[in-house]
Amino acid sequence: MTTYAYKVRDATGRFNEGKIDSQSEREAVMALKERGYYITSITEDRVISVKKELSFLSTAKSKNVGLRDLALFCRGLSTMLEAGVPLLSALQSMASQSSNPGLTLVIQNMTEKIERGYSFSQSLNEHPKVFNRVFQGMIQSGEAGGNLDWALGRLADYLEWEKDLRDKVQSATYYPMILIIAMVAASFFMVYFVFPQFLLLFESFNIELPFITKLLMEVIRFMNAFWYLVYGGLILAVIGFYMYVTSEKGKKWWDQKKHHLPLFGELFRKLVVSRFCWIMNGLLKSGMPMVQALETVSTAVGDYYVRDIILEIADKIRRGRNLSQSVREYDFFPPIVTQMVSVGEEAGNLELTLGKLTELYDKEIGVFVGRISTVIEPVLTVIIGAGVLILALAFFLPIFEMASKGMGGG
Repeated sequence: MTTYAYKVRDATGRFNEGKIDSQSEREAVMALKERGYYITSITEDRVISVKKELSFLSTAKSKNVGLRDLALFCRGLSTMLEAGVPLLSALQSMASQSSNPGLTLVIQNMTEKIERGYSFSQSLNEHPKVFNRVFQGMIQSGEAGGNLDWALGRLADYLEWEKDLRDKVQSATYYPMILIIAMVAASFFMVYFVFPQFLLLFESFNIELPFITKLLMEVIRFMNAFWYLVYGGLILAVIGFYMYVTSEKGKKWWDQKKHHLPLFGELFRKLVVSRFCWIMNGLLKSGMPMVQALETVSTAVGDYYVRDIILEIADKIRRGRNLSQSVREYDFFPPIVTQMVSVGEEAGNLELTLGKLTELYDKEIGVFVGRISTVIEPVLTVIIGAGVLILALAFFLPIFEMASKGMGGG
């Protein structure tokens, strides 16, 4: 007899863990299934430490698995299953075709698990860093409903949509980031190579300098004398901010504040609402119950502030409310969302309504990203122009004064 440590969920979704004695892992899995448990993990007790180490190595190698890799994996697997290829053969084929070493390792590990008696969804749960809760939930629902190929195809659509969404956001930030970096580089060059030459020139003449010139000279002297304080403080501030916003408390604070940022705040809100509608549409279509779908979405939207709102909505529905009534109580969701959800519930086609909302927000996000680029360009141009004007006044006013005195003296 061998002792196995297991982690399971019961029919109500409650988490349990413990140990079981069995002749083999397969028999242990069957025994737990007979008790009505959904197995999330099971390991031989005496090699738990080794298993953890292997899991760590697998996770380290699989961190580079991107959305494009996962979308190709889902699309290929869906196509093969739809053509009648057995799951194990399809997985082995995808492992040999994958160009990502991390994903290949994960697929091979999943294949081994399935050969030992795991279901496909259970093997996915062993790699939460690669397959998030949306992925796991869709596959679990697809297995239960006998439409795994459809669920994989839907996941491929979702991953491609998510990749496109991220590309749109990145395209909106490329231009301002390039300009900001260029401004910082130019400022560094001027402060340490150009401006000191002007300072020597002004100090050689006995003239009263304008206030703006004096102020700029003092700033330059300070930055040259205490450069380690200036740049050290800036680096520490950036590191401190990053560490705070990546902590549990900081994430909640930042996710709440970012929705109120000028210009980008509205974009962040549209992205979260679009993601909420898309994922809910897919999970409900796959047959997942409303409360479970909301709990899955709460961790998939990528926003701690909205996560808490969605969990509160799930709790209200658990107590007998419907989705439109619950969503209406939160200002985060625009009126069009509450109205469309209400219409969908009344007509009995909530999935279709959520799909229409996703299409609407996709178009809005595309237009909004273009608008951001259009607005940011003149704003940055004005900022750069104002900086150039200040520098011109600071350095050319004394020169004009020296020139006028020279002409007057002549």
